Amino acid sequence: MRDRHTFQAAVQAAETGHLVCTTIHASSAAGAITRILELFPPDMHTNIRQALAANMKAIVFQKLVPAIKPGVDRVPVVEVMLTSPSVRKYILEERENELTQVIRSERGTGMIDFNDMLVDLVQQEMIASKEAYAASPNADELRMRMKGIKTSGG
Repeated sequence: MRDRHTFQAAVQAAETGHLVCTTIHASSAAGAITRILELFPPDMHTNIRQALAANMKAIVFQKLVPAIKPGVDRVPVVEVMLTSPSVRKYILEERENELTQVIRSERGTGMIDFNDMLVDLVQQEMIASKEAYAASPNADELRMRMKGIKTSGG
């Protein structure tokens, strides 16, 4: 979605019970919330947050990373943020910068943290650590996690 009018139509469809799947360019699942809000003037943000909290089911962020496994060109790395009660609360409270910690803390519910998946793919020898660092939204944190050091929220 690239404009406010298209997004408003999608929200209206979702509010009337239709399944809406869409794409938006963002740097993370939490970043998608910010990108959506940027489509609207600040005086509409409260209403958009309420619509997202009430109607959104999930955000899946994906990036294709070069693979090292023979016969595989690229591997999809994903981050999955389900709209749990905590996610709803953080969206309504304008705390989207803290959603990555929610994704990590609710991993057992089906949420997937991007750096967790990068670590898993390096350990499975699907991608090189160099590519993982380049793809990571926080390479310093990833470096610590690759060494087995737990990070806050992770």
